[in-house]
Amino acid sequence: MASLFSGCQALSPQINAPVEDLGAESGKSTELKVDKHRSGDIRKDFGQYYLWLKEQPIPVLEQEVVKRRQGKQHGDVTDMLKLVLLYSLPNSPVKNPHQARTELRRLFNQQKVAIPGIFYALFDQLTENIRWQRQLVDTSESLDQILLEKQSLEQQLQQLKLIEQNILKREVNNNGN
Repeated sequence: MASLFSGCQALSPQINAPVEDLGAESGKSTELKVDKHRSGDIRKDFGQYYLWLKEQPIPVLEQEVVKRRQGKQHGDVTDMLKLVLLYSLPNSPVKNPHQARTELRRLFNQQKVAIPGIFYALFDQLTENIRWQRQLVDTSESLDQILLEKQSLEQQLQQLKLIEQNILKREVNNNGN
């Protein structure tokens, strides 16, 4: 994965990622405050940063989140992208693939910002991950419903067996008299 990050090129600001909304929050502004002077060259080695993040304990990750959020507030695109990596990191205290995807979508929609190509791949992976999560939830809910129906049918079957036993006992009693 590091080789993917280290060899990326920034895509032209005119190229927009194919952005598909999988449940964006309506009514929220997607406009970002981007300070091109503070952003500098965003062709940093994000792969090395990601690998460094993976090795850090939770307190260090929490400090990184605070630092990157402050940079984002000042319009620093590099901090915005690093925050996306923090949202995407499995052991991050702020792990949130939905938020990572939303932040990337906002950055892609900025005409003045060139985003390294690997973030388009990350966006696609996050989108696919979210689809799989939704499919898993749907499947889990379907399975829960099937199990409830099975339990209900087993109870009905048990009741029918009791009724059958009672009928057989009556027939034996009636034939015995």
